[in-house]
Parts: sequence; C-alpha cells; structure tokens
Amino acid sequence: MKMNNTIPVVVVISLLLLSFIDIAATAEIPIPRSVPGDKGKYFLLDMQKNGDIVAALHKRVGVDSVGYTQTETNCVTMQMRELGYSEESPDAIKENPTKWFDLVPGSSKSDLANFVCKK
Repeated sequence: MKMNNTIPVVVVISLLLLSFIDIAATAEIPIPRSVPGDKGKYFLLDMQKNGDIVAALHKRVGVDSVGYTQTETNCVTMQMRELGYSEESPDAIKENPTKWFDLVPGSSKSDLANFVCKK
C-alpha cells in the first residue's frame, strides 16, 4: 500500500480559518475623533461588553510615542475609569485602576466612550 503525503483539505481549510481569526483578533479599528487638532491617531484593539460596562483596549500613535490604555466605560452614566497604561505593549500594562470620572466632550476618551458604546 502506497502512502499519500498530501495534507487533507479539511486540515488546510482549518489552518487558514485559524490564521484569519488571529488576524481579525489583532485588527486595529480607527476611532473617529469629534474635534480636529490632536496629532495622535487612535485605534481600538479589543473590546468586551458586560451589561452596561465596556472594557476596551486602545492605542494612541502620537508624534513621539505610542501608548496603550485599558479602560472601562459605563455606557449608561457615560463615565470611564482607566485600568492601566503602557508605552511598551498591551501585555506590559500593569493594572492601576482610577476612580470613575466624567468625560470631557471632544476629548479622546469621550470619543472612545461614544465609539464603544455604539457598537
């Protein structure tokens, strides 16, 4: 009996789907700004909704640095708290939660909250 060394089509399709899921999970979604003038660009990297609370990870690409921030937003009260920040990577964020705070209209955090609460 002769062995066939071809990879079954099901395995190839499965590997392609897994690589697509991985790419989709790391997609950067631009966060629209409501007020012009900020030289930074903002991107949503991850978001998870649990009731009225949305946990989000976003990236700010500035002129001189890149920063990663983990936040929680209460979409009913439109208050936010910052859970942590790092200029290294999302994995380097050390949790240091702030108190819940009101959002300033037109600020990057207000734009983030409005963006994730509509999703």
